[in-house]
Amino acid sequence: MIDMRIGEYHITSEPRNYIVSLAKLSDDGTPKTVMTKAGEVLSERALGYYNSLPQSLQAVAKDMMKRGDERVTNVEQYVQRARMADGALAHCAWKYGLELEKQSQNI
Repeated sequence: MIDMRIGEYHITSEPRNYIVSLAKLSDDGTPKTVMTKAGEVLSERALGYYNSLPQSLQAVAKDMMKRGDERVTNVEQYVQRARMADGALAHCAWKYGLELEKQSQNI
């Protein structure tokens, strides 16, 4: 099962699809939480359902490009934002890979 966090994005998996969610943030930038019967969980809204992990990562990258406070007015700024999104995704994939490696060693 996939359970990845990329900043305010959350990718989880079910047997047939991957779910990309976006955490709702409070005014100070921390993720909002809600109490449920299972305990305290993050308040999130689904951005989409995808057939594969690469598709879900592309959706996160695309949303990162659309969202944000900075206005992109030229190609150089777009390239800079794209590199930042790519770096965030690469770091998450590396971090998740380390977690999978640790889990495989414990089996």
